[in-house]
Amino acid sequence: MAVWYYSAGSTWVPFDTQSQKRIENLWRTAGAAWLYVGSFRGNAYVNGPSLCINYNGYNYPICRR
Repeated sequence: MAVWYYSAGSTWVPFDTQSQKRIENLWRTAGAAWLYVGSFRGNAYVNGPSLCINYNGYNYPICRR
């Protein structure tokens, strides 16, 4: 299974297991939604097609490897 990461400065950090599954589903269905992201300990707007996540007013690029 692919692993999803978000950019934290110059480091790519993996998402928690539950978020991995939800982000993968959004990406596969070309969807976007508000999700609880355990890595951030809060709700974030995940945009699968744009490969970005918005949390607390900040945009984070995401990638799948």
